[in-house]
Parts: sequence; structure tokens; C-alpha cells
Amino acid sequence: MNIMEVLIGVARECWHILNDSSPYILFGIFMAGVLKVFMPEDFVARHLGTGDVASVLKASLLGVPLPLCSCGVVPVATGLRKQGAGKGATTAFLISTPETGADSVAITYALLDPIMTVLRPVAAFITATVAGVIVNILPEKNEPETTEQSGTG
Repeated sequence: MNIMEVLIGVARECWHILNDSSPYILFGIFMAGVLKVFMPEDFVARHLGTGDVASVLKASLLGVPLPLCSCGVVPVATGLRKQGAGKGATTAFLISTPETGADSVAITYALLDPIMTVLRPVAAFITATVAGVIVNILPEKNEPETTEQSGTG
């Protein structure tokens, strides 16, 4: 097998992955558009942009019932962030949403048992909330200021 065949094989597999994931990404973009259209402009900033524990709890609760996978949640979270959601709330939303998708719950039911199927959304909510609070607690990373040096030399 020469190098050209390997490169063609890699390109073919990348194309298959893109085709397999594109419906989910498109659904996520659609959901981001729906949220943008139907939510008032200040709603996200007012409820999710405060940077406190309540905003993280709200984002975790918002993410649990949404039927988005890990591919589709990224555009929605990006839209929430652009609308004014805080970093902790966005993190909580990113964690809680794909953990409670229909596919995740179905595979948990098939491989484990009904008790674990019920506990999975609870664990996703708790994990998302803890991660969001930690993100809010961590200090902001300040970019160093760039100063122009004068040419005295």
C-alpha cells in the first residue's frame, strides 16, 4: 500500500464522518436559530449571564431536557454565549445537554438497568452544575497588555 492510497483512505473516512455527523450539527444550528428567534434579547443575559450559582443551575436545567447530542450542542452553546450567557452557565449547558440525549439514555437502559437510566440525568445535572460553578470561581485569564517600545537605542 503506497502513501497515496493511505491518504485517499483517510480522506474517504473523513468524508464519511462528516456525512454521519452533519444532520446533528445542522439540528444544533437549527435549535440555536430557534432559541435566537423565540427568546427575547435580554433573556439569556438576564438569566444566564450573572456569573452566579443560580445562572449555572438554570443552564443545567435548560440543558437536561433538550434532545441535542454532543455535536449539536456546540452551535447552541455558542449562540447562548453570544447572547450573553456567562462562562459557567455555558459550561454547564455544554455538559448537561448531551449527557441526557435520547441516544445516551437508550444505551444506558440497554446496557445497565432502569435505575441507572434514571440516575444518569441526575448525575449529568450535578456534574454540569459543579463544573459550571468551578468555571465561575476560577479567575479570569487576563491577556498581557502590549505596549509599543520606543526606538531609543
